[in-house]
Amino acid sequence: MKLAFLLVPAMVTALLFGTLNPKQTPPPPAPSGQEIRVLLSYQPGAASFEAKYLFPTLGLVPLGGSVQISSGPDRANLRPVVTVFADKPLTFTPQNGRLVASFEGLTFALEGVVQLKAANPAQPVLYRLLTSRPNRLSEYPGELWLELRSNGLLVVNRVDYQDYLKGVLPSEMPPHFHPEALKAQAVAARTYAFVRQQASTYWKQFGADVDDSSSEQVYHQTRRHPATDAAVEATRNQILTFEGRPIQSFFFSTSPGATASIEEVWMDRPPAPYLKGRSQTNPARVSLESESEALAFFQDWNPEGFYDAISPFWRWKLRLSREELEALLRRTLPERARLAPQFVQTPEGPLSPDAPGFELGSLQKIAVLRRTTGGYVTALEIQTSTGRYVVQRESHIRSLLRPDKALTGGNDVRLELWQGEPRLNFPSLPSAAFALQEERDERGNLLGLTFWGGGFGHGVGMSQYGALGLARRGYGYQQILEHFYPGTTLTTLNADRR
Repeated sequence: MKLAFLLVPAMVTALLFGTLNPKQTPPPPAPSGQEIRVLLSYQPGAASFEAKYLFPTLGLVPLGGSVQISSGPDRANLRPVVTVFADKPLTFTPQNGRLVASFEGLTFALEGVVQLKAANPAQPVLYRLLTSRPNRLSEYPGELWLELRSNGLLVVNRVDYQDYLKGVLPSEMPPHFHPEALKAQAVAARTYAFVRQQASTYWKQFGADVDDSSSEQVYHQTRRHPATDAAVEATRNQILTFEGRPIQSFFFSTSPGATASIEEVWMDRPPAPYLKGRSQTNPARVSLESESEALAFFQDWNPEGFYDAISPFWRWKLRLSREELEALLRRTLPERARLAPQFVQTPEGPLSPDAPGFELGSLQKIAVLRRTTGGYVTALEIQTSTGRYVVQRESHIRSLLRPDKALTGGNDVRLELWQGEPRLNFPSLPSAAFALQEERDERGNLLGLTFWGGGFGHGVGMSQYGALGLARRGYGYQQILEHFYPGTTLTTLNADRR
C-alpha cells in the first residue's frame, strides 16, 4: 500500500505524546525581489476585515511533490513537524488557541504560525484550496503561511514573481486582448507589485506585501492562460521607471475619452509628471469647461475615434427617481461620513451625516461642484431640506451613488450600456465621469435624475481598453506604456529581481 504521509523519523514518538523539541530551523529570508507575499481573501466582497480575510478553517490538497509542514510561535522561530505526500486532503482548524492539522485520520497540534513548502525544491507543489471562496480559483504555487488569529486564520501565499504575475494578468485583462496590450499590462502589473513590495504597505503587518483583491491587484480570479503567460515571459524583469525610480503604475478598465491626473482624482496624493490626464481619442481632444459641455459629451454615443469604445462601459446611463435617491442617500451619506469624514463636509445644516439624529429630509438638488477637464467629478453637492453636503474623491462619489435596489428599495436598478445587455443592481457607479440631467414638475420639485456617464474605474494611469484600442492601431507595448505614462523609461531589472 502506498504511504500517504511521511513523518520526520526522530519525531514520531514526540508527536504521539504531544511533545516537540526538534532542532530549530533558521527564520525564513526576507523577500529578495524574486518572491512576493499575497494575503488571500476568504470572502472578497465582505465589508469587514475579519469577514474578508479570516478563514474559519482551511482545507487543501497538495498537488505535485510532498509538503513539509513547520510551525512555531512566530515566523522567526519555526521547527519542522511533519512531511506529507501529495494528493490527500489536509485540514487546519483553530482549537483552544492553537492550530490543529488533520491528515489521514491523524491530528497534529501546531503553534500559531505554520509554513507549508515543498519538501524537495525540485518537486514544486500546488495547493488546491478546498475551502469555498466565491470567484476565486483554488490552486496556488509556492508556499503557504498560516497565522492563527482570534477569529480564524490568515493565509499568505509566498510565490515567485513570474508565477504571481501569471495569476494576476488573466484576472486583470482578458486573455483574448491583443498581445501588445497584454505585454503593457504585464509591465504595469510587475511595476505595481515591485513598488508595493518595497513600500511599507498596510499588508506588512500580516506578513504580506499585497492582497489578492482589487484593493491591490486581482490574483487568481481567472485561470491562467497561454496568452497571458506569454506576455509575462516576453516582458520578464521589465518595469517602468521615472528619473531612475519605479513609478506608481496605476491602471483601470475604461476611460470615457480621457484619463485624469492623480492629484485631481485623489486630492490627498501629490502630483506625478507621468500621471497627468490625457485625451484618449483621435483627432479630437476632450476638454470639458462647463456642465452643459459635459452633458453633451456624455450624451454623444458616437464611438468614432475613441480608443476605449471597444468597452461596453465606454458610455452608460442610469435613471433614479427622487424617492430612490433619497432611500439611497439615507444609507450611503452617513456611511461615507463615518468612513471618511475628511471627504464629507456639511457647509449648511445643524448635523453632519454621521451625527446621531441626522435626517436627510427631502432631496432638492444634486450638483457637480468640480470636475476634471476630462470629465471626472471630484466634488458633488447634495442639497436637501435639512442641509447641504459636499462629498469629494471619486471612490466616495461612486460609493455614494451605488445603483443597487438593496439601497434604493423597490425594483431592480438598470445600468444601461452603450452596447450589450443592461446591468442590474451594479455594486457601485462605474466611474465618477458623468453629467446630470434633471427632471422636475411644473412647480420645480425634483422628480428624478438621469446620470449620463462613461468609463469604468478611477481614471488614473493606463486604461486597459484604451491599451487594446492602441494595440489595434498598431502600437507596440512600449508605445502604449509611453502613451499612458509619459516620460517613463522601460527598465530591465537585474536577473535576481523579477
